[in-house]
Amino acid sequence: MELEGATVVLTGATTGIGRATAVALAPRVRQLIVHGPQAPAEVAGLVDQLRAGGDVVYLQADYGELAAVGRLAEGIRSATDRLDVLINNAGRPGAPTRTLSRDGIELTLQTNYLAPVALTTALLELMPAGRIVNVASATHLSATLHLDDLGLARHPYAPSTAYAHSKLALVTYTCWLAKNLPSASIEAVSMHPGVIATDLLHAMFSIGGDSVEYAAANLLEVVSLTGDNGTYYDERLPAPPNPIAQNPETQARLYQLTSDLLQRA
Repeated sequence: MELEGATVVLTGATTGIGRATAVALAPRVRQLIVHGPQAPAEVAGLVDQLRAGGDVVYLQADYGELAAVGRLAEGIRSATDRLDVLINNAGRPGAPTRTLSRDGIELTLQTNYLAPVALTTALLELMPAGRIVNVASATHLSATLHLDDLGLARHPYAPSTAYAHSKLALVTYTCWLAKNLPSASIEAVSMHPGVIATDLLHAMFSIGGDSVEYAAANLLEVVSLTGDNGTYYDERLPAPPNPIAQNPETQARLYQLTSDLLQRA
C-alpha cells in the first residue's frame, strides 16, 4: 500500500501506540484524520505538531457511547470523500470491575470491538479500494469467545479476560470481514503490535515492554503491505490466529450478534 497521496484515518491517536503512529504518519500521507476521546483543546499541542508535517484533521469521540461513533463517521465523511487506509487502533484495558457503557454494553467489548466494527461499517462506502488494519493483541490467543455471553455477565470477570475476549472478537470479525468486503480492491488484516510499555499494558499486567515507537514501526510496516487479505500478524510476521477466529460458523454467528447489538444500541 502506497502511503504517499493516501488519506488515512487513525483512531486512538492521542496516546501510546496511536500517538507514535500519528507522528510517524503525518509527514508521509496526503491527509491524516486522527481520533481521540479528548476535547480538541486538550490535544492542541499534539495536533499542532502533526500539522507541521502535513494535512491533519482531529475528531473527538468517546467510544463509550456508540452514538459518538456515528458522529465520528459523519465528521470523517465531512473531511474527505475518499478513504485509503483505516487503522482501528483505539482501545482500552479491561475495566477493574465489570462496567457497562452508556449503551448498556460491557465497556471493554464496546470500546475494543463494537465501536471499531460500527466505524468500519460506516466508512466502507468511502473505500473503493484500500486497507483496513485492526490492532488486536496476542492475548486473544488464550481467550474463548463466549457467543452466548458477549458481555461476560455470566462468566468470571477479570480485566485481562475482558480485554483478551474483546480482541478475540476483533480478530474473528476481521476474518469475517476479509471474506465479505464490498470490493476485491479492499483488504482487511489484524495484528498484534508487540508487548508495548503503555498505560494500557500496565493497567493489566506487571511487565515491561518495548517502546511505542517500536509498535508504531510494526504497525506502519503492516499498513504498507498488500496482497494479504484476512491475515493476522504477530508484529510484522504472518501468524495463525486463535482457531476460534478462523471458524466460519463462529464468524457468521458473531457478526449476526454484533449487528443485533448495534441495531439495539
